[in-house]
Amino acid sequence: MSAAKKSEAIQLTLKVKSRFAEALEASLITEAEVSRDTDTIVVQESEAVFVDMRARWNTVMRGLAAADEALKTLD
Repeated sequence: MSAAKKSEAIQLTLKVKSRFAEALEASLITEAEVSRDTDTIVVQESEAVFVDMRARWNTVMRGLAAADEALKTLD
């Protein structure tokens, strides 16, 4: 995979398998395009400019990390 230029469009896809998939999907529903198939969530993001994707992806990852930490306390 070659490095993207800052002015290039980019699309990222993240698949996460978890027994808490339903809760993780719910936690991201307002932050990203997310779907779920049983125990796997798929997060998809696309931006016209690479630098905008960095900010979006950081937001998504912070939300996912916070949800994961909260779910660990319930486990």
